[in-house]
Amino acid sequence: MAGGDRPPDEDEAPPGEAPVSLAFFDPERGLYGTARRGLALLFDGTTPSAFSEGLEIAPEGDSHRAKLDDRLELEFSPLTDAARLGGADVRVCRVAGTVEGRAVDCLGTAARTVEAPRWEEIDAFRTLSALFDAGHAALVVARRPRGALGHGQELVASALLDGGVLRDVDEARLSTVYDGEGRQRTASIELWMPGEDFPRRATGDVAAGTTLEFPGLRVNVSVFNWRMEGREGAGGYELTARVEPPDAA
Repeated sequence: MAGGDRPPDEDEAPPGEAPVSLAFFDPERGLYGTARRGLALLFDGTTPSAFSEGLEIAPEGDSHRAKLDDRLELEFSPLTDAARLGGADVRVCRVAGTVEGRAVDCLGTAARTVEAPRWEEIDAFRTLSALFDAGHAALVVARRPRGALGHGQELVASALLDGGVLRDVDEARLSTVYDGEGRQRTASIELWMPGEDFPRRATGDVAAGTTLEFPGLRVNVSVFNWRMEGREGAGGYELTARVEPPDAA
């Protein structure tokens, strides 16, 4: 899908209003989606639909309400304090409302941008959420600086929701297997916690996905099924990568 000069996010917020990106994951009903100013992306099972008009996102105290014509009306109520990750304050949320006329009651995230990504300085930007229940989740953000030789030079930030307590992570490692088109297929996360000798591990595989094309950028938006410490859940894996123009003939 063709877009504007960049993914519709930080630069389109009204003056004085921090932009917010919302995501919800309801594996029981097979409904998933993301919403940010200027773009809503909904998955009904494995079928994606993108909408660039009609979306409204409004704060209501600590919560947020998203409405897209008669297709979507959801309230995102935070379950956690904010984790500062890669320039955004991210909260795990309880999400309730309707999508395509069906009731939704699930987990999601609300990310408020504090420092917008400088796309000219980044080769790849990845955001992951693995949501298991109201007390357990993992959040990861990774930025690969422009010109870095590989993912080993990424700047990775993470937080772990463990028994309802949001905990800092000493070190996070992310490994991904891609298909022939560069889309993420499986992933594993290692979270090294303070005072622990072994990492906490999560593994996931893609349940649905689509690709959005913008000038100079490609965005792979995926829904993942996740497993961690005997729990199963769902979440997102979004990869924004720089696309270099072909050399002139």
